Amino acid sequence: MDTRRVRNVLALSVLAVSLWMSYDGVFSDDAPIRADAEKVACTKKKCEAQHGVTAESRSPFGQSLTYTWADGPVNVHCHRAYYVFGARECAIE
Repeated sequence: MDTRRVRNVLALSVLAVSLWMSYDGVFSDDAPIRADAEKVACTKKKCEAQHGVTAESRSPFGQSLTYTWADGPVNVHCHRAYYVFGARECAIE
């Protein structure tokens, strides 16, 4: 293969991965991610107490949610294990 073809294939691959990450991280339905994040947040505080999401940010690389209880907030960050592929993992920040 000549260098032009290699460069075009590489550019197309980077574009495809960027589009996938944008769709998956920003535009797709995030209900399963929110459920996982809430389960992780509930390991630190009691979920029986009244709480809610007070801040959220989504990017192609992950999603951050802040759950707030009467006695304080819990920040949770969720991301894929290998940025593009792999299971999503949520952890308290």
